[in-house]
Amino acid sequence: MTKFFATVCLPPTAPRKVPQAIAAIMAPYNANLTEEWNPVGHWDWWAIHSSAGNAYLVLPPHDGDRRLVTASTVPRRKAKLDALGPLECYGGPRGLLDFDGMRKRAARTYDALLAAWTELTAIHPPARPLADFLARHEADPERYSLADARKEHLAQPLVQDVAQRAVAGDPHFDTSFLLNDPVAYFAQEHEEARLWSVRCAVPGFALVTLDGAWMDADTDGHWEQANRYLDDLDAEAVSSTYSVTPESPDRADP
Repeated sequence: MTKFFATVCLPPTAPRKVPQAIAAIMAPYNANLTEEWNPVGHWDWWAIHSSAGNAYLVLPPHDGDRRLVTASTVPRRKAKLDALGPLECYGGPRGLLDFDGMRKRAARTYDALLAAWTELTAIHPPARPLADFLARHEADPERYSLADARKEHLAQPLVQDVAQRAVAGDPHFDTSFLLNDPVAYFAQEHEEARLWSVRCAVPGFALVTLDGAWMDADTDGHWEQANRYLDDLDAEAVSSTYSVTPESPDRADP
């Protein structure tokens, strides 16, 4: 099942108490909270999550601050957190976190991805988007199956190269390109795509505010509102991001 990321905000909280505090503020949105469908349920499993290169950045003067959520400040029995890279953490007081640095990192990452794609387009023949193959399938589904459409799209040298790089752990092409069409992705307007990357650098798909309110990207204006909210947090308020599994299809709204 597809996961999404939720950013949770807490009042000043010691790192060792963060997992318990998250559990409390997320509890009303548990899809399994009631015997029947929970009308405000959004998840059925969550875990604190970050990975090297995508984690919260710490302002250099606060490197090593024990108020940060890290593998060394949260007991293993409370959350299984792995060590991250330099100046990275799983969250912490707003005043210790470098949101501007995270946005600059996202812009650099997108620029490097676009440069890597441009290099590949120079050595491979032009590729057609998946939509072209799907249109052929829809026009004659008996003679040209959906599997045929996906197979021929993937067989294109450019698309195949991206897929192989994603499987191999390429630093630019992540595994999302195994599910999404790279040709269509890079056909979009690049400046807008770059801005989108920056906009998503700090908040997750969902945001739980200090008062426990849930907001997510299914609502218009979410990214702008979420960025504004996080930027304006009190310096001592804690922000952290969690990997969330949405509610199961059989518990979704009928």
